Amino acid sequence: MTATGHRPGRRAFRCTLCGREILPGEEYWACNGHLACGDCFPALARRELAPCREVRGKEARP
Repeated sequence: MTATGHRPGRRAFRCTLCGREILPGEEYWACNGHLACGDCFPALARRELAPCREVRGKEARP
């Protein structure tokens, strides 16, 4: 293991939204090819749930 905590030959996990490294023992979310750190989780959730978004008073009408 190196001084930065990496094992030689292992690639770092990085948040695909902000680029920050996700460290061992740290929680993250994997969704549709994206990895999101805890700080970026709300942005990932908004992106993935965008098709479900509604605005009160402007709901889709049949």
